[in-house]
Amino acid sequence: MHKTVSNLTQNQPMDLFVDLDGTLIAGDIAEEALFRATSNPKAFVAAIRAFYQDGLAGLKRSLTTTDAPDVTTFPYRKDVLSYIRQARAEGRRVILATAADLTLAEKVAGHLGLFDAVLGSEPGRNLKGPEKLLAIRELAQGPFEYLGDSTADIPVWQAAAKSGFVNPSRAALREMARSPETVSLHIEREMSAGTALLKAMRPHQWAKNVLVFVPILFAHEYANPEMLLAGVLAFLSFSLCASAVYIVNDIADIQADRKHATKHKRPFAAGHLSIRQGLVAAAVLLGGAILASFLLVNILFGLVLTGYAILTTAYTFWLKRFSTVDVVALSLLYTVRILAGSAATYLAPSPWLLSYSLFFFLSLAYMKRFIELDGMQAKRDNEKLPSRNYYASEVQLVMTFGIANGALSILTLAQYVHSTSVEIAYETPFMLWLIVPIMMFWTYRSWTWASRGKIGDDPVVFALKDRISRICVAIVLLVIITARVVPVSLDLP
Repeated sequence: MHKTVSNLTQNQPMDLFVDLDGTLIAGDIAEEALFRATSNPKAFVAAIRAFYQDGLAGLKRSLTTTDAPDVTTFPYRKDVLSYIRQARAEGRRVILATAADLTLAEKVAGHLGLFDAVLGSEPGRNLKGPEKLLAIRELAQGPFEYLGDSTADIPVWQAAAKSGFVNPSRAALREMARSPETVSLHIEREMSAGTALLKAMRPHQWAKNVLVFVPILFAHEYANPEMLLAGVLAFLSFSLCASAVYIVNDIADIQADRKHATKHKRPFAAGHLSIRQGLVAAAVLLGGAILASFLLVNILFGLVLTGYAILTTAYTFWLKRFSTVDVVALSLLYTVRILAGSAATYLAPSPWLLSYSLFFFLSLAYMKRFIELDGMQAKRDNEKLPSRNYYASEVQLVMTFGIANGALSILTLAQYVHSTSVEIAYETPFMLWLIVPIMMFWTYRSWTWASRGKIGDDPVVFALKDRISRICVAIVLLVIITARVVPVSLDLP
């Protein structure tokens, strides 16, 4: 049963106990640490050993010591911090009471400087539910107030004189409704789980998957209904697969994203979605995409899509840690989309198209790294890009590589326009030369804007949103179709 506020000692300020995961911060630090450990064999083995020796509390201590997170970047809830400061101004003791590892909780308390004491889990004692309540009663100086969020906090709320609910679970909401007179604080979810999941899926990035239609375009089968249907199904399958990949990538990059000027707002970095919710969603999306690719398109496309999923998973957990390897992998991930379009339609990809794609997308991959390096707040030469093997001193080198590959893509395009295959396939092949200066303009303009900090985080997203880029694409498409169907003679009378 709840203790009512009327029973409080008038002369003694009530102690305020505050939970960490889900309450003081948005997110679950233990879940994040456990996920990171799965990609670190030594840390994972150490965590399993600690679990068998000391239970959950031992597991938490092992995860904290092997890969300690940066507490300065945690998504702290501003409303909760404001409430704590108000309590301190009233002369109340504020205690951080969490099931997280004690050493991590102490780091959080040291960073914020708002707590008079810290209660946390230690090997042999997992401070959750009734065990947390016992620790609170040992420390509390009379009736107390507790801020929490989850079902595990119900025993503590039931013993508290005042109860604060932060983004409460359904069971916590039912508990809150039982004794509304003791509710001191109710902070609702900032973003619904559905909205956060949709944001994490990045549907705006699906435009990249239009590349599956490129083989249809250059094979001039854009009036073939069967080809277009195969392209649409390939696009949808690739989009679901890509969304699954984005979710897993964001989960893996939580720590790096929290240090980024804009990426810290992503759903997982901001704590709007839990790791468990993300992994379940990713599994459903990936499973649906693979199943659809084999059943609705064809086996060859299904194999290519499966290969894409394997490559992008390798990039997320391994390849992105190696400089040069990471950008080559990124360029391949874009080129695979074109191969997927060929597989879906059984249209053999042109060697010219594949060569151009590799150079072009490698240039964009280097542009992405350049933007990240150029946007680093600290420009010391030894400053390293988070989760990437690049240093601030290499920013000009990265730009050089990117511009060089952009130039190679233009050279490849010029050689293709001059090839015999073009003369055979097009009614007016010389018109294709118009594409070369257009791509020159777009490539060097994009790099100029990148150097001015006007591109944003992703060059491909910039190209999709930029009006000049869309005009360039429209002109290129018009030139290709016109050269294909309109015969023009240059013979003079």
